Amino acid sequence: PFIIDGGANNGSMVNLFLNQYESPLIHAFEPIPELVSGLLSRFSDNPNVKIHGVALGAETGKVCFNVVDNLVSSSVFSPSSILKGYHGEKVAVKQVIEVPQVRLDDTIGDHEVDILKLDLQGYEFEALKGCGKLLTKIKLITTEVEFVPLYEGQPLFGDIDIFLRSKGFILLNLYELYTHPDGQLTSGDAVYLNSRYF
Repeated sequence: PFIIDGGANNGSMVNLFLNQYESPLIHAFEPIPELVSGLLSRFSDNPNVKIHGVALGAETGKVCFNVVDNLVSSSVFSPSSILKGYHGEKVAVKQVIEVPQVRLDDTIGDHEVDILKLDLQGYEFEALKGCGKLLTKIKLITTEVEFVPLYEGQPLFGDIDIFLRSKGFILLNLYELYTHPDGQLTSGDAVYLNSRYF
């Protein structure tokens, strides 16, 4: 399969895909330089994994990226008061860096995509908009979604759901739902199927 991993972080999903499928071709996108270095050293000997040290978005150019203490929570968007209330200093911004940003349709081109995985801490909608016409050729999308704004100005599950449904995708299911101890449903993963294929 042809797989796009948006928000590759330390490569755990890349590794899972490599173990799950026989000879997958994986394009992994990660904007944080220290994580990119780790990905390059981890997968440099695998010709089936291509590492892109860039952010995914709706426009090509540069974007300011908020690096927080808990690297996995880093985002183009700033942590909201809700996220800070839940996680405190772990989501304190320790550095703002400028990183290159690309559109997926410019990078991948006209290729048929079996799986698009997005984990961009609230920035998934921007990456989806950057798919352009490529969306029609993506068979399955698994994307992180939020039900409350964990980041300032971020779209929520409803926004992504309306957008993908308008593009011919069907919500299959929600997974890895996280409910905070105070009872608030905060985030999860949504899996969408392209009705052109399923």
